[in-house]
Amino acid sequence: MREVFGDSASELIYRLMERRVSLTRDEVGERIEVFHAFLRRLLGSEVAYVVLANGLKLLLARLRREYEEVERYFSFLDELYEIKLNLLAPSLKEERSECN
Repeated sequence: MREVFGDSASELIYRLMERRVSLTRDEVGERIEVFHAFLRRLLGSEVAYVVLANGLKLLLARLRREYEEVERYFSFLDELYEIKLNLLAPSLKEERSECN
């Protein structure tokens, strides 16, 4: 909401939400339908849609960043595994030749 309305208006909306529908900002993610209904009544359906669409956009951006971090981490682990395998390969060849 801060992206759409700024700090002071967002704080006012959150306080109204707590008083009128007993919903804290920490509970919004768990009770999104109550949050959306409150915004529709307070601001109208078009503005409520803008707020929710903006929130979804920010969430997707955050999830994409997290996915990319996980992907980089696993890529790093793959590289380490390959280096380890290359370092062990000569000793594995020696062990095989001694067994024959």
